[in-house]
Amino acid sequence: MVALNALLRMQSVSRAADSANITQPAMSAALARLRQYFGDPLLITKNGRSTLSPLAQALSTPVSEMLRSIDESIIAQPLFDPAVSDREFRLLAADTVIAGLLAKPLQYISQIAPHLRLDITTPHGDITEKLDRGQVDLIIAPEAFCSSCHPQELLLEEDHCVIACAKNYGSEHLTLDQYAAADHVEVLIGPTREPYLPEYLFSTLGITRRIGVKLDNFSLVPFFLTGTTRLATFPGMTAELYRCFADLKLLDLPFELPGVRVVMQWHSRANRDPGLAWLRTRIQQHLPASHQEYRSRLYRLALETI
Repeated sequence: MVALNALLRMQSVSRAADSANITQPAMSAALARLRQYFGDPLLITKNGRSTLSPLAQALSTPVSEMLRSIDESIIAQPLFDPAVSDREFRLLAADTVIAGLLAKPLQYISQIAPHLRLDITTPHGDITEKLDRGQVDLIIAPEAFCSSCHPQELLLEEDHCVIACAKNYGSEHLTLDQYAAADHVEVLIGPTREPYLPEYLFSTLGITRRIGVKLDNFSLVPFFLTGTTRLATFPGMTAELYRCFADLKLLDLPFELPGVRVVMQWHSRANRDPGLAWLRTRIQQHLPASHQEYRSRLYRLALETI
């Protein structure tokens, strides 16, 4: 199973051998036995390149999940000691969440668990698929983008607001007509490039937004607002983060939008993982207790960056 998983992931006998820490002849022999067992070539080589057969593609996810389940349920140690553990945790979160919410909890965690390793990535592709394939241990994202098939824990709830260039929007009040007439900056998420805020939320209000700038990265938004009359609509904490690094102001929405629920999500097979449970608890404990504390943290973050 280990050899099969390596071959399916690497699609190369030599790279699979390196991944499984065995010799190339041993991996070639394993592939020969697997081909005989399944009655299928599994790896098809053409013009010097190897691709997976249809059967191999179908086997990829269940084989990976089975091995990960064995690792977590049987091989993994039942106890977790943060003071000595050198385990690597793989987290997935938007760049603004990493900078604004996770930076402080992870700093604290590094002090009490100095040997832990963190592999932090931003969302690209299907985040649920990454969780199912065991490529991430913990997702921190809006509830709307998470799976209903795995457990989750609420981190915070917040309202949306409008972000604009401070020089070009002197008034504290934004009208519905101004909002509807403006160009907007939107972030597109996932492999299907879905807008962070679906357009149906606005169509029910009789508004058709003109998206002047489409981005795939939240941290780029401030650069396309400063010096323009464009608007962006994002959660309040994200907006506060933007304001630390650009001459922007926050405006109240001239209409109602549903708030955003930010959650932590993990795979159901990791429910009894003591290390992951410890990590979730520490993140929860060291989140900002209020918007005021959050703004204070961001101010210190901006000073450290400067």
